[in-house]
Amino acid sequence: MFQAGDEMSDASGDEDDVIPARVGQAVGRTADSEVENDEGNNFFRFQRAAPVYPKNMINHNLDGAGTTGMRRTTSSIARISMAIRRSLRLPRRSEARMAPREEQIVIERPRPFFVMPEPAGPTPEGPLFTENTRDTRIGESHVPNLLQEIIDNKRLNRYDKVKKLIRRTDWPVCHEIRANLWKELCNTKDWSSSKRLYSDEAIEYDRINQGKKQSPQILADEGGVLNNFDLKEVGSVKLIRLLLIIERLRPEIVYAPTIYPLCSLLLHFNDDDSDCFACINYLLNTKGFIMTAPVQWAASSHTILALVKKHKAAAYVLLKRRLGTTDDSVLVKCIEDWLLWLFQYLPLPYVCRIVDCYFAEGHKFLIRSAISIVYIWSKVHKRGMEDFKGKSLQEKIDAIKKEFQDVATNISVSTSTFIATAVKIRNLQSVTIAKLQTQFEDELREEVTSRPRPIKKVRRTIFCEAFKSCLVDNDTAVELMSYMPERLQLVTPTLAYQLSQDGTSFYNFWNKVDKLDQTIIIIKSTSGAIFGAYCSSTWSERHDRKERTRSKYWGTGESYVFRMNKEMELPEIYTWVGNAPDVSSSECPQYFMSATDKSFVIGSGGCDAIRIDEELTHGMTGPSTTFNSPQLCEEGAFDIYELEVFHVTSSD
Repeated sequence: MFQAGDEMSDASGDEDDVIPARVGQAVGRTADSEVENDEGNNFFRFQRAAPVYPKNMINHNLDGAGTTGMRRTTSSIARISMAIRRSLRLPRRSEARMAPREEQIVIERPRPFFVMPEPAGPTPEGPLFTENTRDTRIGESHVPNLLQEIIDNKRLNRYDKVKKLIRRTDWPVCHEIRANLWKELCNTKDWSSSKRLYSDEAIEYDRINQGKKQSPQILADEGGVLNNFDLKEVGSVKLIRLLLIIERLRPEIVYAPTIYPLCSLLLHFNDDDSDCFACINYLLNTKGFIMTAPVQWAASSHTILALVKKHKAAAYVLLKRRLGTTDDSVLVKCIEDWLLWLFQYLPLPYVCRIVDCYFAEGHKFLIRSAISIVYIWSKVHKRGMEDFKGKSLQEKIDAIKKEFQDVATNISVSTSTFIATAVKIRNLQSVTIAKLQTQFEDELREEVTSRPRPIKKVRRTIFCEAFKSCLVDNDTAVELMSYMPERLQLVTPTLAYQLSQDGTSFYNFWNKVDKLDQTIIIIKSTSGAIFGAYCSSTWSERHDRKERTRSKYWGTGESYVFRMNKEMELPEIYTWVGNAPDVSSSECPQYFMSATDKSFVIGSGGCDAIRIDEELTHGMTGPSTTFNSPQLCEEGAFDIYELEVFHVTSSD
C-alpha cells in the first residue's frame, strides 16, 4: 500500500501562509491578463518575462492554428481568473497592486510577447544551467533566494517551515536556486554513498555497453510520461544511462511513470548525473514519494476522483452532468491521464513549481495539483457547455479528456494562483488519501494483476558474455541472464545438456544436470514454440527425503519462466508473484520446482507452467499461479524437438 506525505500533515491547507503573486505578474502572463492579436481576436497568450527563458520552452500554441480546444476571449479569461481568486479568497489584482512590496512575491516585470527586435541587437541571455539543456538559462530575478533558510530549517527538522517557504516563494524557471534546491531537499546521510554507487555502476555500464544502444524498460511501459523537456543530445544520452542504471540497481520497480520526467528535469539543472541518481534514490527510499506498482497507479485515478467528489463537489457534479452518468467507474476514465496533465501538458514554469513542492511534500502534492486542474476545468466549462447529443459515451469521455488537456496546456491562471489553488484544498489529510488509496488498490488488485503483462521491448546489459544457444539469439540470452540475480551475471553459463546430442533419456539427463547449482532450461516444441525457465536451486534436492516428506516442491523466488514473442524476437518473462511490491510474499504460492526420476515440474499452482515426462519427448504447459504466467505454448500439450540446459554458477 502506498501512503503519501505522512511526515507533514496540513489538514487546513495552510491557507493563510500562501502569498501568491498577482495573476498578471506570473511568468507567462501579461499585466492585463490578455494579449490582442493583429486581427482583433482576443486569445489568452503566454509570454516570457525578460530575460527568463526562450519562447520555445512554453508549451502553448500561440497562433491558435490547429487548436481544437477552448477558444477564450479576454473577458472569459478575466472572469475565470476572478472566480478562482474569489473562491480562494485571494486579493483582487487592484488590491495586490496597493499591497506593500515586501508582502508580495514579485516575479519579473512582464513585457509583451510579440515585440520588435531592439535596434541595438538581441537582448543578452544568461548562461545555460547545464550542458544537458537546450534553452534553460540562469536569469535575473527579484524573487529572494531562500536556499540557506531552507537548508537551516531542514537541518533542524522544521519540515513544515520548509514546506511553507517553498509554497510561498514563486521562483521562475530561470532562478539560480534551481541549480541546488532539489538536491538540497534530497540530501541525507546516504547522499555520498548513492553518488559513489552510481559512479561505480556508470563505469561498469560504459565498459560493458561500449557504445551499443540500450533502451530502459520504462520506454516500453504503457501510459508512461516520456517528456524530457527538450534535453540536448548529450542530456538524452545521460538520461538513458541514468534510467538503465536505476533499473539495474532497483529491480523491485515494476511500474514508475514519474521517474522519466523527474530524471529529465533534474538533468536540466544538474550537470552531474550522479546527483540526479542520488535524488531519485532518495525518493525511492522515502515513503510517500514514488509509487512503483501498476495497481497503485491504477488506484490513484480513483483516489483523485473520490477527493474531487469530497472537496470540489461542484466540479464532480459538472463532470456527471457532462457525461450523463453517475457511475464512478465511467467518470474515472476522464481523469486517468492526470499524470500527463502535470508532466506533459502544463508549461514548464508550472511543472517546476509543482516539482518544487513535490520534493518537499511527496506524492500528495501531485494529487493536490491534479485536483486543481479538475477545479479549473469546472470554472472554464461552467458556461457554454458543448452539446453532447448524439455522441456515444466513449466519444463524450474522449471529448472531456481533450478538455482537460486543453485546460492544462492553456492554463488560465498564474503559477502562484495555481499553487494557491492546490494548497487551499481544505482538510485534505494524508490519512484520508492513504485510506482511499488502500481501498481502491484492494478493489483493483485482482483486475490489474490478471492483465497480460506488457511485452518486453528492451535490451538490457549484463556483466559478462551471454551464453551461446542453438535455440535463441544473443539478445534473448542477454535478456534471460539480466533477470537472474546480479551475483550470477559474472560468469557465462555453459551448456550442460542438449537433447539432440545427449539422447532422450532421463538417466542421461539427471547424470548431467543433477549436481548443477542453478540452471537455464530452453525448450523448442515440434510446432516451433520456444519457452523455458530459470531454476534457482539444484535439482539434486529431489533426493532429500526428509524435506520431500514435508513438500515435494522446493526453490526460491529468484526463479522465473518465459516464452518467446516471435514478433518482438524477445522473451516475455514471468517472475514470481511474490516479488511484486504490493503483495505479501508469505501469502503467495511457492511451487517452484519438483521432480522424480522420470519427470520434472517448474512453476505449479493451478496448472504446471512446465511439466516434462515420457523420457524427455513430451510435455504440458498451463497457467501457473506461482508466476502468474499464461500457457507458454499454444497447444498446451507439446512434443519436444530440442531441449538445452545451461549451468549457471557464481564467480566463487
